[in-house]
Amino acid sequence: MKTEKSSPHTAHDPTWKQKFPNLDIHRRQTNDDNSDKMLEIKEKSEIIVPFQKIGDAQWSEKTEYIITEFADNWNNKPKVPISQEAIEALEKKLQTELPIPLKLFYAKFGIAKIGEQLQGLNEMGWVGDIWKDAPQYGPDFSKEDKEVLPFLVSFSDYLGNGNMFCFHSKTHEIYYFDHDTKPYISKLFSNASDYLKGCLISCQSDLFHPETGQEKVEAWCEEILNELFGEAVIRKWKY
Repeated sequence: MKTEKSSPHTAHDPTWKQKFPNLDIHRRQTNDDNSDKMLEIKEKSEIIVPFQKIGDAQWSEKTEYIITEFADNWNNKPKVPISQEAIEALEKKLQTELPIPLKLFYAKFGIAKIGEQLQGLNEMGWVGDIWKDAPQYGPDFSKEDKEVLPFLVSFSDYLGNGNMFCFHSKTHEIYYFDHDTKPYISKLFSNASDYLKGCLISCQSDLFHPETGQEKVEAWCEEILNELFGEAVIRKWKY
């Protein structure tokens, strides 16, 4: 899988017990104050599926927990929420509406780190315009690609390797642009909730218990993703 290896865990405020009393999640103990520390996944059952769709009950609490733990693992700070005015300005610039799940996510968590590089609002744009001024340097799009290309707006740079996730301006389905394989464009998810949910599950592979190891937790995350979205989708996305 195209993933990065995790860094050493760092301390985090133990509010998860109050938020999710039914979750039996292992946390490391320190010798100095015996306080609870970061999430360390030891069993597959401890991997959190944060929501069915964004907007569900407790979607934001579970998402915040994962994002905070992931940020602490990499010594990052949470991102600033994006204002409704900024989102509306982007929609006016693009002359299209963003999918509601994306707007809810941005308004709550901003351009949060979720294991893939979500684009900033100033970076999002129509995929078809990327090579508009120099088409000779652009991909040789297939007939299938050209049918959806005029409707795609990018919002994620995947791992920063030139591949992108985009939403369809009419259907709000999520498409994947893979510069290595023709046809270059594939529909992977029915909506933005599914893409964000997949990222939030996948990034938990970095929050592994030392006794279990990252490789096993990564395999568990992939099993859950396969169950939710199908092996063909995950193979295209992750490999």
